[in-house]
Amino acid sequence: MARRSTIPEASQLTPMLRHYLEVKSAHEDALLFYRMGDFFELFFDDAVDAAPLLEVSLTARHKGSDKEVPMCGVPHHSVQTYIGKALRAGRKVAICEQVEDPKAAKGLVKREVTQVITPGTVVAPELLDGKDANLLGALVWDARAGAGAGAYLDVSTGEFFLRRYPDGDAMVEDLGVIRPREALFEAAELPEAAEAFIRAEVMCVTELEGDRYVDRRRAAEVLREHFSASTLRGFGLEDKEPATDAAAVALEYARATQFSTLDHIQSLAVRRGDDAMVIDATTLANLDVFRNQREGGRRATLISVLDRTVTSPGGRRLKDWLRRPLMIPSAVAERHDAVEELLQQHGLRSEIRDHLEQLGDLERLLSRAVLSSMTPREAAALRDSLRRVPALLDMAGGCQAELLADLADVDRLEDLRERLESLLEDEPTAKLEAGGVIRTGVDEELDRCRSLARDAKKHIASMQEREREQTGISSLKIRYNKVFGYYLEVTKANTHLVPEHYIRKQTLVNAERYVTPEIKELEEDILSAEERQLELERVYFESLRRAVVERGEGLREVASALSILDVLAGFAELAAHRRYCRPSMRALGEPIQISDGRHPVVEASLSGAGASGSGFVPNDIDLDDDARIVILTGPNMGGKSTYLRQVALIVLMAQAGSYVPAASAEIGVVDRIFTRVGASDDLARGESTFMVEMIETANILHHATGESLVILDEVGRGTATFDGMSLAWAIIEHLHSAARPKTLFATHYHELTELAQLLPGVVNRTLAVKEWQDQIVFLRRIVPGAADKSYGLHVARLAGLPSAVIDRAAEVLANLEKQEYDPAGRPRRAEGEGAPAPVPGSEQMALFTPPQELVAQLLRDTDVDQLTPLAALNLIASLKNRLGG
Repeated sequence: MARRSTIPEASQLTPMLRHYLEVKSAHEDALLFYRMGDFFELFFDDAVDAAPLLEVSLTARHKGSDKEVPMCGVPHHSVQTYIGKALRAGRKVAICEQVEDPKAAKGLVKREVTQVITPGTVVAPELLDGKDANLLGALVWDARAGAGAGAYLDVSTGEFFLRRYPDGDAMVEDLGVIRPREALFEAAELPEAAEAFIRAEVMCVTELEGDRYVDRRRAAEVLREHFSASTLRGFGLEDKEPATDAAAVALEYARATQFSTLDHIQSLAVRRGDDAMVIDATTLANLDVFRNQREGGRRATLISVLDRTVTSPGGRRLKDWLRRPLMIPSAVAERHDAVEELLQQHGLRSEIRDHLEQLGDLERLLSRAVLSSMTPREAAALRDSLRRVPALLDMAGGCQAELLADLADVDRLEDLRERLESLLEDEPTAKLEAGGVIRTGVDEELDRCRSLARDAKKHIASMQEREREQTGISSLKIRYNKVFGYYLEVTKANTHLVPEHYIRKQTLVNAERYVTPEIKELEEDILSAEERQLELERVYFESLRRAVVERGEGLREVASALSILDVLAGFAELAAHRRYCRPSMRALGEPIQISDGRHPVVEASLSGAGASGSGFVPNDIDLDDDARIVILTGPNMGGKSTYLRQVALIVLMAQAGSYVPAASAEIGVVDRIFTRVGASDDLARGESTFMVEMIETANILHHATGESLVILDEVGRGTATFDGMSLAWAIIEHLHSAARPKTLFATHYHELTELAQLLPGVVNRTLAVKEWQDQIVFLRRIVPGAADKSYGLHVARLAGLPSAVIDRAAEVLANLEKQEYDPAGRPRRAEGEGAPAPVPGSEQMALFTPPQELVAQLLRDTDVDQLTPLAALNLIASLKNRLGG
């Protein structure tokens, strides 16, 4: 980034500003927050950039002179708020702290960068969404092999996994689903499509230059050292491959920003493409799984309906299950068994959820301990959480469902809980520097220091009373000033009673001032008591932090078990409130049969927080060999899109482990769900609405298998009628003859319904409607058969189009449907009031060519002798379309 502020000569800068620039040179891509007393200051270009982001005033030193230095600042006690603003803008922040006591400093206070905070490595709870993973992604590409890999690390929890990519499209697809908040990559190596996606979609981008964070030749060694492994084969990795390089880059970058060894990262998983159902970013978006496409945000999404979790790890676990639904029926059934038992045992479920609700985020508390940023109150939250762990695991262990019973086998961490209980105060202070963290009775010296610091006046009063009794001087007082510290003051009239060990320090008109070894010792104890108390508390708290880190593996296991329990209990709670049913899971590729299925999000929006019974009209679906492709026709607003989406969502929910909104459901497991719905463009890539539609459809045709579920809504509507209809026709034929996935195809091209007569396994379904007094009533019921029209004029009337427009459109439609022509060959839709005047000599579309000329033209252009049976059928269909049947 080009500089916008002029930096004066070094000789014109103060030592502090010279040091600022020196530190900044090592952190050029970060905003440098430089601690100065009670503020963090930013200077030069950082100030210019940061002021609008942080919403603070931009000012300057030496304003108006040739030595002017732009600056802005934020209070240190609220710095996290401003760091959050910078991170949300995709910026990195380097924290340069004072690392020595300003009172003891000789000259410039020593400062060092203690942490670099980036969008992908942030760990502070107040800067994170508790129910969202915060992933850093490192992408590596091997141009010679034409393949690559991505490593994804959540520093806040220790989650670390890898994905291998056979081509650039696979990398783009995965990035769209995983959505890292920060991406590391080498631009010269990455496929163009992947680089374009990262720059457009990822919040923070860091380009790697050479071996800036890790020497690729040492990548395998870095991982072996971190995981204390002699080989990487146990992780499914080879020494020299993109996946190994990517993992090492992610790990070393995180270490460099956190100034930590990251001991809480104790596992590395290689996620394959065949170990879970694949759901690409397009499908997640089209189904509004996590984000509402129309409104943005979480409202009216599947996650907003399904998420009944009461803990942050549970919320993160649920999202992971929805991104990676299971494909093994028996594994899915294990989740359903657990949900069924928790559904039936309402009291147990309620008690489990009550306990879970009191838990802290164990995964992120562990990471805070590893990074030496755990606060006393976070330690107390960990202690209080561990108190509830035995009861929760006992409740799970008492269940019959295998998945629940197995949760009870994890280590309950009784030793860690006891240590936290024995050392921590019941309600420790928020900051270690404030004291009051370690329990009274743990250490006699600590108790004495705390008493001296807290009750100095009491100790002075006690000594004063003793001295009065020993000397017989009832007026003796102990006082304090900055010159002598604590001293004894005796009036002139009582000096003859002063003991010999009193040392005279000052004579006044009416009194004498003395000191004693005892009072000076007390003075020293009082003045150093607070510092000594904090030092001792810091030592004990550090021992607690180390104990937490040492039990990191056990903590992660407990956190994992409880997050699973939370999701399953949430599924049961949802099923109880919404009257969902347990789906019966069948093998991969077997039929999907749903009775009285409902759209979970639409139903919830209609009924609010209550149970089912909102008036949503349920529908059935049968997808089997006799009905492998369903062509769905019907009126606009009849509910076609809702029906398509609800089938996909029910399958997704079932394979994730949830009960489903239906009277009954038998689900043949699918390997992928594909969707192509709606109209959108990508102008940044120069792609029109129709181009996006065709790209997404092409992806489906290339990757769908016989075990996939395909949802296609109005494919071909983005171009001319005959072009679109031809493409839609050919797409259905290809799906029928090639991959043969289970397919729902909604369309307004009524001509496509003829395919049901030509292709086995293709059936017609339609949305029932009732016409009454020139009005249309949407019955929302799926019935066999095909629609004879789309009722577009009725919908237009409901939308409020002027009556004159509706009436004229009805006249044009009637003429088109009758294929009426005038003597000049113009359709009569062009006649009547308001019709456009004919253009002399203009050529008409084939649709408006007189029938006899159209037939002759088609036959002239067709080599009839070379027609195959299928081509002949297509020719007949084309003639019927153009001649109106």
